[in-house]
Amino acid sequence: MADRGRIAPHACAPNAHALAKQLGIPLSQLAELVGVSRSSLAAEPLGKKSREALLPLLRLLVDATEMAGTLERAVSWFKHTPITSLGDRTAMELVRTGNIAAVQGHLRNLADRAYT
Repeated sequence: MADRGRIAPHACAPNAHALAKQLGIPLSQLAELVGVSRSSLAAEPLGKKSREALLPLLRLLVDATEMAGTLERAVSWFKHTPITSLGDRTAMELVRTGNIAAVQGHLRNLADRAYT
């Protein structure tokens, strides 16, 4: 993750600590969110499983940032805004339950409407 409120989804190794900080959550909650152990996210360097678990979330946050205009707005949306079409659950709740693809689809639908 890069500084200045931007996320670098294609970086060689995602930084779990920086991502947790950007989301305003402890590393243990980030681990739960992406389905890996806290110790695997705390490892330096991150293992393959942890990197692969973080990348979809990073991509989602990059897409949300593009839609929202800033990382801060994207994080607020991710954590606090219920998505009506997905059962009034937040993106964070959906990701935690393994439904990141549904959230990505929701963002694609919003982008399609915005650019058509």
